Amino acid sequence: MHTSYLFDVDGTLTPPRQRMTENSIWEFVSWSNDRSVFLVTGSDMGKLNEQLPSSVVQRMAGIFTSMGNQLTINGTLVYNNDWEPPTELLKALVSWRMNSPYANKRDNFIEHRVGMVNFSVAGRNSNTEERKSYYDWDRFHKERKSIAEEIQIRFPKIEAKLGGQISIDIQPKGKNKALASQWVRENIGDRIIFVGDRCEEGGNDYDIVQDIIKHRDGEYYPVKNFLETFQLLPTI
Repeated sequence: MHTSYLFDVDGTLTPPRQRMTENSIWEFVSWSNDRSVFLVTGSDMGKLNEQLPSSVVQRMAGIFTSMGNQLTINGTLVYNNDWEPPTELLKALVSWRMNSPYANKRDNFIEHRVGMVNFSVAGRNSNTEERKSYYDWDRFHKERKSIAEEIQIRFPKIEAKLGGQISIDIQPKGKNKALASQWVRENIGDRIIFVGDRCEEGGNDYDIVQDIIKHRDGEYYPVKNFLETFQLLPTI
């Protein structure tokens, strides 16, 4: 049986909000030669193209963006799961942000993507230093975890997953990164190897891990950052 490799992007192939280095580009492109490699990300295609050079993107067998709600292969859109978030959810997000005790907030805190909403109390316009500041603050106060749990209580048909350093990925139940492994299983039939940095319960890579475990058709590798990913490549 052939193998399909699925890689999370932000934090796993690149440092948060940064591009791949020349050395990592060369290493990943060389490793992916003659392999079937897919990217899986909560970001949209525009943000992915900011993080990854065309030399990497063009070599991929496919790219699952927006938590797997959109698939592009060789520049062609294969599927697109539209979703209109309920008004009451958007109102709740605004309220949580206004009432958050976190002080250093920036703009762009609700971002609509295909099939999902990305929410950040800190604001997606936060720079790298500000993102780390919120991440460290949130590790102590667990604000994101609390908000994600509250979303799932108040909106039973919606799920909320922690993503990256500062955000929460929100989408209809079941419309998460497991869409990627399901598509590979149903359309290619390959054994699956997945590499992600939020594989713990509540993280936005958790569902794809559970899907692989359930079907017993692959392996998963949790990594903490892109450095661990590149140390892992020769072993898989």
